[in-house]
Amino acid sequence: MILPVFLPHIGCNERCIYCDQQFITDLRDTNPSSVIAKTLGAHEGPYEVGLFGGNMFGLKPDQLRHVFSGFEEYKDRITNFRISTKPVPLDEEIIHILKANRVTIIELGIPTFNNRILSRLNRRHSAEELIKTYKALIEEGFHVALQFMAGLPDETMTDIETTVRHMAALKPCYIRIYPLVVLATTPLGEMFIKGLFIPASFDTVLDRVVYIYLHALKENIPVVKMGLTDNEVIKEKILAGQYHPAYGYMVKSRAFYLAIMAKLRTLSVKGKDVIVHLNNRDIPHLLGHKRGHIARFAEEGIFIEWEEGGISQDNFILCYDSHSIAGSIFDALEMLGPKI
Repeated sequence: MILPVFLPHIGCNERCIYCDQQFITDLRDTNPSSVIAKTLGAHEGPYEVGLFGGNMFGLKPDQLRHVFSGFEEYKDRITNFRISTKPVPLDEEIIHILKANRVTIIELGIPTFNNRILSRLNRRHSAEELIKTYKALIEEGFHVALQFMAGLPDETMTDIETTVRHMAALKPCYIRIYPLVVLATTPLGEMFIKGLFIPASFDTVLDRVVYIYLHALKENIPVVKMGLTDNEVIKEKILAGQYHPAYGYMVKSRAFYLAIMAKLRTLSVKGKDVIVHLNNRDIPHLLGHKRGHIARFAEEGIFIEWEEGGISQDNFILCYDSHSIAGSIFDALEMLGPKI
């Protein structure tokens, strides 16, 4: 079991233009000792603790020691820690403190590998610094995960392809994917209000996340989270962007729809009934949100029925007349961009 302890903006000397973590986590109590007690006090253990919400590398050594001292009375229950952080600054003494306190997994935030966009986001680090830190942490024996974003200002599909290439080369132990959400009282929110930033469409960004997700699966890299859920964000503070309470479902559903379309476009099935044989867990992905995919198929003159059983998840067989063709969600990549 992982118990998340959110410490908003801890160690963040400069904030990214899209970020206000108190709106994301809905935390009104930001005192570390109080947050730790509320989170851990009700659990007997054993458990892992996740320290999220800031830049742990941005703390001074004494500050970091003080954070870990707040867990002293729970140390017999804690198996290990994982943290999330920016990749800078990388400091040997900080690494020593993390090791001494049983930190085993470090999640590095890297919204994009485009340095121009990183600068615009006020990240205060480069893609090269991320790669340097990543390799140094691996050499120190940590497991390293990565957090990506999609829908950023000035982002193109080329940037997403670059992210995927780096992901495949670095092989993180897992990834998280966060589509951009524009929050009130952030610099990006002010830009949006003034008309200086117009987010990409929901479907455009959804396809970019699908692209990252599918390539992660191809590389056997677990995707542990996509998007923010209802209990993680104050919805009234969202001005625009790519929020959906079931974003992970939207990604998987979109991948399934695009994969079927990739197969159908090679066939002459307009005006015909097509039976999709699939795993029962994929039926919601076939149907789409509010059965939207079935409606889209019908608009193309394709009438979909389905049968479950005998098919592994993420795979399907399309049958029409006396013909059949097999496919998988990876066929969606034919609709999204070049193969990596």
